[in-house]
Amino acid sequence: MEIKKRGNKISFNHLLKKNELYKIMQNKNYFSLSIYPRPQIVKGYSGDCGNGQSILLIDYDNTLLDIVLEDYFFIQKKFKLPQAYLFSTKENNYHVVCPLKLPSGKIPKILMWVRCDANYRTMPLRSLYKSYILRISDKEGSKKSRFLRIIGQNHNNKKVCSNAHKLLFERVFKQIKHPSVKWDDSKTIKLQEYETFR
Repeated sequence: MEIKKRGNKISFNHLLKKNELYKIMQNKNYFSLSIYPRPQIVKGYSGDCGNGQSILLIDYDNTLLDIVLEDYFFIQKKFKLPQAYLFSTKENNYHVVCPLKLPSGKIPKILMWVRCDANYRTMPLRSLYKSYILRISDKEGSKKSRFLRIIGQNHNNKKVCSNAHKLLFERVFKQIKHPSVKWDDSKTIKLQEYETFR
């Protein structure tokens, strides 16, 4: 971008690239121009189980595996959670999925105790679906997630977990293993398309 300032006059010249968008915001106190990359449309699944319940989905970006495991062992003990699935999208990027059905309002409280991606904590505020979502499709710079292993202690396995999410994982991920828990009879899950930046 070429920017020139002469006296009190500022001018700029920028040719938008094919993958760029812009936004102008102005009020009586300020003027701003933002140029940013066009977001990608990706596919994901929601933690929403209906009836005011959700499962716990956690997204970690640029985080060491030791931190992810330490976080899960801590919240497992604090909130009496069963074992969880661990997925990876690329080096040091992880998804944790605890299939336990919880009151949806409890999920943000649990996320306050982990070192997940900061933007992920507020995802329901920006999402039309008002729920947490994890990506299952490819994304530029990152492949679709792959199953790594089950994490956590084999405790709290008498609580009801989402069979619908288990069925989705069996369709999407080869050779997946499941926590030893009590599964409900749910079969429907919400798949969603949403915008994300590279």
